[in-house]
Amino acid sequence: MDMAFFLLIIIVALFATAYFTKRRFGVLGLALCAGSLISSMWTADVTPLVQSAGIRLLAPPLGTVVAVGLALLPAVLLLFSGPSYHKGWQRIVGAAAFALLATSFLLVPLGTGLVLDDTTQEYYDFLVHNRNIIITAAIAYAIFDILTLKTPKKKDKD
Repeated sequence: MDMAFFLLIIIVALFATAYFTKRRFGVLGLALCAGSLISSMWTADVTPLVQSAGIRLLAPPLGTVVAVGLALLPAVLLLFSGPSYHKGWQRIVGAAAFALLATSFLLVPLGTGLVLDDTTQEYYDFLVHNRNIIITAAIAYAIFDILTLKTPKKKDKD
């Protein structure tokens, strides 16, 4: 499968998941940051455990699948609960930011596990080159989203 098509499927799936669950990007974005740290620290240790459980993959390599799974796990868990958006435009912006940040975190594991053709390599190199800017901007937006989160107040019954 072409890497560009595979990456597009991942982006669309991440966007759709965040959009339809209506979850706020702030919480999900910081969960992606946590997942990225967990993935970088534990992929080498978890991969042999998964392999010893009898799971074997050739393409993509098992290490890539474990890295992606660990990176997305905290955000996936938070998709089932937490603060949500109520306006459509907020859902679109939050889902787009979630898909962009998740893809930025997944670029390195996916790039090592999949074969890139010349055209896809150009897009991949562009995204990797601008990865730090994308991640920084998305984290700043996640923090802004959390700071603007208003908790519902209980109405006093008199």
